[in-house]
Amino acid sequence: MQELPELGDAPLKQGNEVNQEVAGFRAAAAPCGLRKDGRADLALIVADAPVAVAGVFTTNKLAAAPVQVCRQNVKAGKARAILANSGGANAATGEPGLAACRSTCQAAARALGCAPEEVLPCSTGVIGQVLDDAKVNAVLPAMAAGLKAMGLAEAAGAVMTTDAFKKMARRQASVGGRKVTVLGMAKGAGMIRPDMATMLCFVLTDAAAKPEALAKILSEAVEQSFNRISVDGDTSTNDTVLLMASGKAGNPEMAADDPELAWLTGAVTAVCQDLSTMVVADGEGAGHLVRVRVCSAADAAQAREVAYAIAHSPLVKTALTGGDPNWGRILSTAGAESARRGHPFDETGCDLYIGSAVIAKGGLATGAEEEAKAVKVMARPRYEIRLELGLGTEEHWVLTTDLTKDYIDLNADYRS
Repeated sequence: MQELPELGDAPLKQGNEVNQEVAGFRAAAAPCGLRKDGRADLALIVADAPVAVAGVFTTNKLAAAPVQVCRQNVKAGKARAILANSGGANAATGEPGLAACRSTCQAAARALGCAPEEVLPCSTGVIGQVLDDAKVNAVLPAMAAGLKAMGLAEAAGAVMTTDAFKKMARRQASVGGRKVTVLGMAKGAGMIRPDMATMLCFVLTDAAAKPEALAKILSEAVEQSFNRISVDGDTSTNDTVLLMASGKAGNPEMAADDPELAWLTGAVTAVCQDLSTMVVADGEGAGHLVRVRVCSAADAAQAREVAYAIAHSPLVKTALTGGDPNWGRILSTAGAESARRGHPFDETGCDLYIGSAVIAKGGLATGAEEEAKAVKVMARPRYEIRLELGLGTEEHWVLTTDLTKDYIDLNADYRS
């Protein structure tokens, strides 16, 4: 049985108020003119000295310029700063985009007194626009001079695009006899199916850990969070998750095989799960957050593929919008995906639950009473759909949203 993160019961478009300091890190945000509305669109997060880092990136073959540069810089295992902008993805921009990205890294390095390779660039916004590096570079000296420990919340706001709220989460754990802190921030509301690893996430900790330990932690955390969410099934060109560790907590530096690593992994995973849940809850136009859970599948691949097929189905998502327990759409999607992927499927073994309501048993409707219970469940902002396939022991869960007219309106006019 997989351990499931809590769905919570808070309104969907609501973030968390958290203590925003992590020892060893400072941040600043500023408007540099990339966005049309004039608000802050550039974030700078800086470690007091070069620190251990790990990253996970989009699997999209159309990787944005900042992803290409950041992925290369992360390989060194040490970094000093994250430089992130909204107002343009700098994706599908070829050599000019790469040159602009490198220019901003060089300008940030000059302002901070570090190597350009120690700067990790990230961008989000409309695809196809070359980053205006002159605008970014012009404000970096002042930003570097204005770094502050409480600036992380401002940084979280500067990378928002269609987000309705800032997404921040915090956890603490005991590692090597020392209390360590993990703070994360994320942006994202549309073009969401990370498959990593337009979504960005920066996780900071004061724990001491080697880069290979951070890579192990991040891989596990992402698999249990950002790799299990979808708003619209589209993988962005810019998806990036970064984990940086300052070592200020004073615990013995952990290697990848250190038994103490489990405690830090748990804290990082919890932060990533909180953030990924916020990303889905803030899905563009979303009125409901739904966990799709496929159980008793023949194998792990079937569980994952059927769960995502249900989470992505426009017919299912529109039924979620209307609060309609149209169980036939869900079973049909499961049967079609199983056929497409060559998996076994037996409708007589299928049981479907919407919350506590048993809406179908053995592939057949259970009647008006259970349907009425399901309608009440679907009126809630957050709930679970569970499909038992009756074929084996494997299961997988995915967080998804409904599909509303607001999503269509927002994305139809995104560039205008």
